[in-house]
Amino acid sequence: MEKRLDLTISGSHLWLRARECEDAELAMGEGNHAQGLRWETGIAVMDPLSDEEFGADVIVRSPERFSADKRAQRTLKIPFSVPEGSELVLGSPEEEIPVGIPLAPGDYTLMFEVCVARDVFYTLTLLPTKTETATAHKADGWGLKKDQILTPGYF
Repeated sequence: MEKRLDLTISGSHLWLRARECEDAELAMGEGNHAQGLRWETGIAVMDPLSDEEFGADVIVRSPERFSADKRAQRTLKIPFSVPEGSELVLGSPEEEIPVGIPLAPGDYTLMFEVCVARDVFYTLTLLPTKTETATAHKADGWGLKKDQILTPGYF
């Protein structure tokens, strides 16, 4: 299943959450900004690699396997949990949007891609597999190295 959502990107981050949370859980510290990610159970807050406010397409999908987009400038692999009775919500400091993709409760691998075509767009792929550690899936021009381990929590 796949949904294409139009999200106002602002505040230098966007998130996908599968549980209720406080605003403080969506904030990024200096270390989070440096690695482009804050993650914890049921929440992933990602750096959209832009300081500007703009509208962007965000594709959220749940296929059986991951196919990397050749236009991806950054790709992160993130542990992601979906609790019983939860709803996926895509957001940024400007707005939140229910995703509308039903997922079974459990552990997933979230692949986050920042893609550049005619416009910047983002792809969030939820795979039905469990990963324990967040990593950079490939090297990028913002300082991440392939297979670099990304620290959880706020720092």
